[in-house]
Amino acid sequence: MIVTAKDFKLTPSITEYANQKFGALERLSRQPITDIKAMLDVDHNQRHGIICRVEASAVWRGRTYKAGEKATEMHEAIDICVEKLERQLRDAKERFISKRAGHHGLT
Repeated sequence: MIVTAKDFKLTPSITEYANQKFGALERLSRQPITDIKAMLDVDHNQRHGIICRVEASAVWRGRTYKAGEKATEMHEAIDICVEKLERQLRDAKERFISKRAGHHGLT
């Protein structure tokens, strides 16, 4: 799990929170999610105020899954980004299991 920051200082509390949330993705499958990276960014925009952005990627079974989110709070952006990655990984796992079982969705 790699958490990096761009344009702001990464605090220990945000690092711990991101590690906790993204670390939960590893429990989705018996096969390891080999590489989880999260890049946290803060945009200072006069018109829209402070915008927090999170971009994350995870590698499972040789494929890379990516998600990104913008929000006004960093914790909110992390939560939504984790939900997106979790949904992608869960769908990929279901497709893998259905193909392995011989069910191709045809009736």
